[in-house]
Amino acid sequence: MEKHPQLSRKLYLLYSLRINPSIKSHADLAKALGCSRQTVSKWGRGTETTAGNCIPHSQLDKVTAIFNIVAYWFTLSFEDFESKLREKVETEGLDETRRPEKISLSLLPITTSKIYGRKTELDQLDDAWQDDNVNVLQMIAFGGVGKSSLINSWLSRLDQENYRGANQVYAWSFYWQGSSADIKSSGDYFIEHALDWFGDQKPSEGTPWAKATRLADLIKSSRTLLILDGLEPMQYPPGPKAGQVENPAVALLIRELASDNNGLCVITSRLGVSDMNAFDDGRVESIHLRPLSTSASIKLLKSMGTHGSDDDHLQAVKEYSGHPLSLSLLGGYLSVVHQGEIKDYKKIKSLLDEQSMGAHARNLMRNYLDWFEGKPECALLLMIGLFDRAVRLEDIKFLATQKTAIEHLTSELCDLGFAQWSYAVDKLSEANLISVYQKNDQTVLDCHPLVRDYLADYLVSERKNMWAEGHELIFEYLQEQAVSNPSNMAELEPLFRAVIHGTQAGLYEEAFQLYFEKIKKRQFSMSTEGSHHADQACIRAFFKQEWTEPVKELHESARFYLLSCASANLIYLGKIHDAIASSSISIAWFLENEMWVEAINTAAPLASMLIAAGKLSEAMTLIDDMEDCVSNTNNSVIGAISSSFKAYTLHLTGQDEKAKTLFEQAESILIQSKPDSPVSFPTVSSYYCKYLLDTGSCQEALQRSLKTFAWRKEKSWQVAVDTTSLLASDIQVLGLIFLELGDHVNAKIYLNKQVDLFKAADELLYLPTGLNARAKLHIKVNDFQAAISDLEEALQVSRRTGAKFGEWEAYINLAQLYYERQDFTLSETYLQKAKDIPDMGLYRFRDAEISNLENMH
Repeated sequence: MEKHPQLSRKLYLLYSLRINPSIKSHADLAKALGCSRQTVSKWGRGTETTAGNCIPHSQLDKVTAIFNIVAYWFTLSFEDFESKLREKVETEGLDETRRPEKISLSLLPITTSKIYGRKTELDQLDDAWQDDNVNVLQMIAFGGVGKSSLINSWLSRLDQENYRGANQVYAWSFYWQGSSADIKSSGDYFIEHALDWFGDQKPSEGTPWAKATRLADLIKSSRTLLILDGLEPMQYPPGPKAGQVENPAVALLIRELASDNNGLCVITSRLGVSDMNAFDDGRVESIHLRPLSTSASIKLLKSMGTHGSDDDHLQAVKEYSGHPLSLSLLGGYLSVVHQGEIKDYKKIKSLLDEQSMGAHARNLMRNYLDWFEGKPECALLLMIGLFDRAVRLEDIKFLATQKTAIEHLTSELCDLGFAQWSYAVDKLSEANLISVYQKNDQTVLDCHPLVRDYLADYLVSERKNMWAEGHELIFEYLQEQAVSNPSNMAELEPLFRAVIHGTQAGLYEEAFQLYFEKIKKRQFSMSTEGSHHADQACIRAFFKQEWTEPVKELHESARFYLLSCASANLIYLGKIHDAIASSSISIAWFLENEMWVEAINTAAPLASMLIAAGKLSEAMTLIDDMEDCVSNTNNSVIGAISSSFKAYTLHLTGQDEKAKTLFEQAESILIQSKPDSPVSFPTVSSYYCKYLLDTGSCQEALQRSLKTFAWRKEKSWQVAVDTTSLLASDIQVLGLIFLELGDHVNAKIYLNKQVDLFKAADELLYLPTGLNARAKLHIKVNDFQAAISDLEEALQVSRRTGAKFGEWEAYINLAQLYYERQDFTLSETYLQKAKDIPDMGLYRFRDAEISNLENMH
């Protein structure tokens, strides 16, 4: 029998009712008790070694004193516990009805406040907000089914009740990107914007992971209602990774909130969020939004002014399949064009084959364009469609008066007076083609993503000149709006957008110069940090065939610069298959043009990636294939680095004597006070140090590792070319050396730092190695929970990126951990999982450890 049943719900109820106003979350309670937030969380859910739903006896009196309640209340059923608290609230006059401290809903799309046929879903939202076990609710539906409208209607209901105990209400919408936009970087901008709103003092500082963690803590610090609308631009489309959030910071935030939340996060998307699959134990709930019923569809049409027979309404509703956006556009079209006569829906051009319920909307859009042809309304609508998000009316007015008028676009708008602008906006709004709202005393215009996507398709296929000239106008405008020296995502975003608008205008050379000069700042992608997702969006815009064929409009050197940048970017983000393809094309072109150094510059990170991906055989073949290229450089330093790479692969395969010979040959060159040849590559000390550590030469490994750090301090030639990930690797090996020497204090310092650095560099492919290294320390000091946390994260990231090496090591480390805990069954299970990973049999450097585990089982 559980000692304190439904303890998590009881604690969250204490927080939400503000029994102690200073204790609003697990974090606040933990601080008052002098323990960690995770410790308080474990009281409810338990662990593998401790029962859940139990406050430890040593803490029970302290908890009851903090809330001024009686200890035995925790033993009651949740209903009786709630009754006692409600009685206490009423008796003591505690205030549970005041409005939230902060509310921000302006970033949600504007929708009609009246909805039809959604009572069941509204009740589900209410229940989720009141249920303290539910951390995240995801609402899943096709585009145009009414997700945003439903959320807005629910928020309107909550507003009338002061949001039922919420301390903070914050909403963000990704929806304006639509399915055609390419700016995946908005996830980074969202994190910074939200940090600033929640009160973080330095929202632009720190790694994406650190920012996401800080944001999660701020959200969970009180009872917060968080709305993330239209998440699908952040997610992988249907396929092997369907629904997975591509941006790692946003993915981390969602997982953190799904795991433990003091309030509720509501997500709307066309796809379920697969990152939350592990939390389907009641902490995450889903609403699958269906098309409207027949009766609700008819009510929607009639509310928009349609009239006529019930039979005509019924036939129209059947024709449009209960799809709310299509019905809304139909009602608006009939009202504007046919005075609301429902029977005239039959006059609309025949429908296309329905696909994902959006064909109806596309067909209606074409009817609208035909109706408005040659009028300011058509030009204004097309102008809005050129933007990838909401746009101020003043900005459109400004653009309409710039340069030579664009026929049928700015030519229809440039001479409009105030009344004519107002009339055009009103007509489009009446037709439900756009939404209009006020923000900071400015009129803002927007449209549904499906409408925006249709307009883009129409312009590309039928108005190519207008498409190009319109995007050129926006390209120039965004450059003028950008700050001179951007320092954060908010300031960089106009440049990212400008690059993409420039490519859409066909101005590839001009867009490339902007990307190269302002964003990359003349640096090769492999040596820079920042938002790799934003970088990828810009690079993608220059490709005809993604990652393998840049557009022909660029000069040859620019094309292969972009291929190299794409290779490095894909390696950063752990997109192994794509990285291999683009790298191979780059290498072949460099070899063909006898650009030996550039070929090696691309091959070296590819070899490292192949090792991390569990493709050791391919890495060794690549290194062998590059031997002639290395020789052609006539550069002894490059030769030494190549020998180090080959030696490391030999060590991984268990051929330590051959590895030793090559390492020593390389070292004879790399430790010289002055180089024999020009240095254009990092010298990668970590491979040799790791070899020395693995083969039992711990003191020698320490001295060689310290030499590397002395080089960094002296700014020696060996580290003239350096990256954050290389520094992290050197720190990792030094931490492991200290661990082997029994110096746990220094081991902790260095192993923590290397994980932070891998995250700072957004190095998803190599992060599992860092987490595995730190887990070894946790296992050594018997901090098994911390070790499990690191190893679970290593497995999660490895599976996400395909880093089989990290996954393999994580399973071996889990086998070791459970052996230490004397759980031999689990230990054997994890060891078998390591053996079952394909292609890992070539990695032999941990054979002795694996053999010991097998013998002990």
